[in-house]
Amino acid sequence: MRLDSLQPGAGSHRKHVRVGRGIGSGLGKTCGRGVKGSGARKSAHKRPGFEGGQMPMKIRLPKFGFWSQKAELTAEVKLNDLGRVEGDVIDMKALLAARLITKKIKFVKVVLSKVPNFSKKVTLKGLAVTRGAKAAIEALGGSVEEAEYTVAAKTRRDESLRRSKLKQQARLDKLNAEGIKKPAKKTAEQKAQKKAR
Repeated sequence: MRLDSLQPGAGSHRKHVRVGRGIGSGLGKTCGRGVKGSGARKSAHKRPGFEGGQMPMKIRLPKFGFWSQKAELTAEVKLNDLGRVEGDVIDMKALLAARLITKKIKFVKVVLSKVPNFSKKVTLKGLAVTRGAKAAIEALGGSVEEAEYTVAAKTRRDESLRRSKLKQQARLDKLNAEGIKKPAKKTAEQKAQKKAR
């Protein structure tokens, strides 16, 4: 092998297109940019989805509302269905074994059935529970250990409400201390200066 015989692999280097080199190349004069318009300029920056001024596709298509990514990972289990679970401790593994949820489910919420028919003493662990379902389980002597994400969400909600109340009280205190201040009336000179402008 000789150094002067080395060359790059086939297809690794593409031939550079030289524009503006005569009409014979097919890319002379306007260099493939067409005639005039924003696309022919040096800085033809168009925002994503721009279609030259016509009604873009994202506005022409109908809107169908909000699509939650978390909804695909969340499931609701009725209280009566917990009777199909074997054992006294009910968690994600127990629900999966009883085929009440699928493998892709990561968040589960136990809701109260329309006609409660549950008479089993159980312990819920790591699941979200509605107030009605929680009261029904505790009435039968069971216990509920809510999931960490529901406890954290409740903490954040309570903290947000507390801050909102403090801000509202601060505004009321300031209003009571200073009173309602009306803007001062303009004098004849100020009105004349404004007309002169």
